[in-house]
Amino acid sequence: EVTLKGQIKETFGIDMDIPKGYGFLNKINNECIWISNEHGVPFQGLVVYSYPYSGKDDFLPENLLKRRNEFMSRIPGPSDGSYMITSEHADPEVRYLRRYDRSWAEMGGLWAVHGDFMGGPFLNFSTLDAATNRVIAIDCFVFAPQDTKRNYLRQLEHIVYSAQFPEVATPTVETGTANQ
Repeated sequence: EVTLKGQIKETFGIDMDIPKGYGFLNKINNECIWISNEHGVPFQGLVVYSYPYSGKDDFLPENLLKRRNEFMSRIPGPSDGSYMITSEHADPEVRYLRRYDRSWAEMGGLWAVHGDFMGGPFLNFSTLDAATNRVIAIDCFVFAPQDTKRNYLRQLEHIVYSAQFPEVATPTVETGTANQ
């Protein structure tokens, strides 16, 4: 039996610590895996996806958002024909940071379900994997209508921070923006 950690390693070449409780794996294709903690509400989701790196413009806010919507639309909602989107009620914020000698674009905002009434906060972390020349994105989202979502989102964020990439020199992500 392939573990969640093993599936991520096999698909993306990265090691991530996935805690017990994240027992649902929905492999969408070789570019996208959806892992969730679905023990009722609250609901925590983690989506790992990748796409070919085409240049520094991949890390511009509008392109990160476009790619997020492309991949997250593959996550089905609770009713027929519904799917996840980035909420149009507030523009996501993007910041650029370095963590463990790796450059990341962190995007945070609100998600919603097209065709249904669900939503909550999300964090998306994107980085260049120089070993494969692909952008790896790890998206975290929470649905907890009755609870404060901060701690649930922080738990997911720590899973992202556990990601370890192959030992390859990774260039600094250039975003084309003056204020990083």
